[in-house]
Amino acid sequence: IPEIQRQVSSCPVLFAHDGEDFQFVSDVLGVAGIGYLLEPGVYSQPRPFERFPMPTGSLAPDAQGRIRIMVCEPMEEVCYLDAVALVGWSLPEGWSIAVDERLAIKGPPATAQPIFYRTSIDPVAATDHRGDSILESITTVDRVAAPIPALDRRFIGRLAEEHVVTVEFEQPIVSTTPETRPWLLMDGWIEYPYAQTMFAAWQAGAGYDAPTLEARDAEGRWHTVQANFGYPAGMPRTAAYPLDGLPEGCDALRLRTNQEMYWDRLRVVIGEPAPEGAREISLAPVASDFSAVGYPRRIDGPQRCPDYDWTDRRPLWDVRHQLGRYTAFGKVDELLAEKDGALVTIGPGEGVEIAFDAPANARDIHWMIDFHGWCKDRDLFTRTGETLAPIPGEGLRNSEAEALMESTLTRIEAGR
Repeated sequence: IPEIQRQVSSCPVLFAHDGEDFQFVSDVLGVAGIGYLLEPGVYSQPRPFERFPMPTGSLAPDAQGRIRIMVCEPMEEVCYLDAVALVGWSLPEGWSIAVDERLAIKGPPATAQPIFYRTSIDPVAATDHRGDSILESITTVDRVAAPIPALDRRFIGRLAEEHVVTVEFEQPIVSTTPETRPWLLMDGWIEYPYAQTMFAAWQAGAGYDAPTLEARDAEGRWHTVQANFGYPAGMPRTAAYPLDGLPEGCDALRLRTNQEMYWDRLRVVIGEPAPEGAREISLAPVASDFSAVGYPRRIDGPQRCPDYDWTDRRPLWDVRHQLGRYTAFGKVDELLAEKDGALVTIGPGEGVEIAFDAPANARDIHWMIDFHGWCKDRDLFTRTGETLAPIPGEGLRNSEAEALMESTLTRIEAGR
């Protein structure tokens, strides 16, 4: 009897409509997991907000002139979705934008603020822990990442040895004016351990060391910029880290970790103030429809790179709902209108399609999506993982928001 390895939890999955159909983008709110066990009695602190920068060309108006996204749960977990907004920037020619986003472990927190840049510096040399060149694999976003060391087969998401990636630049990394700031942009994805994996690793005394950033000075000496600063929070995405306090003459950076981290592209950009003529656009949803969308087929690519096929969805799968009262299917516009703690509870096989009225120049805008909410899986060691309750956001809800949410929690699920 073959054993099927299924990914039972991760984070809510995002699809975007490209003008013809929904295409998989990534997962979201990986920074907002509730009850994730780090070691006995210690749980991670969720950050219930993520600003997700959309890949170029991933959003396009449909025939009705609307931009559409889908947030769904194809795994055994729940998403407590509070609010969604579409934010865009119209920039002068030659300018680009990134976002100060990552799962921050130590050092400065992620601010989700925009990073405007027109100078992007790719490395001229890159080597891995064996000293082999990996330059080709870390200079383009193509979901072909730098090779990693052997896996520690005892634990999901842990390597048997330290993974070291060194990138070198033609010139030292410097800020030309007080208003500029260098940033490390990291495209990639990570294989998360489950809460029960973290418990097993704790029992074995085997730690998970988040990436540490080091910098080389003009004399060839290496300095720690920030130990365990964090990583891109889940499936393929772009993360950023500020390069403050680099040593004089720094012309190389080094990343160290024993986590199963896949680096797809690494580069430095020089952040500047918003250029003259930059214009921000913020769009609220005009329609939000909640339904049982089914389970898109997961496709596991090389290097554990995930993909999902929206056109191939099963109505049922081998997962269970957490016990509780869920949001009724139908229109959920009021629940997602603002960040007020009135939540849509999205269980396995369910999703919310959210539409925005597209501006005339939608294809020329740099888009990002603001997500506010939480997620929780059903792992054996996740705190209160068997139940939907306690529902987060209590401190945000006033009496009107509480009444609104209570009126929609009419669908009872209990394990099927």
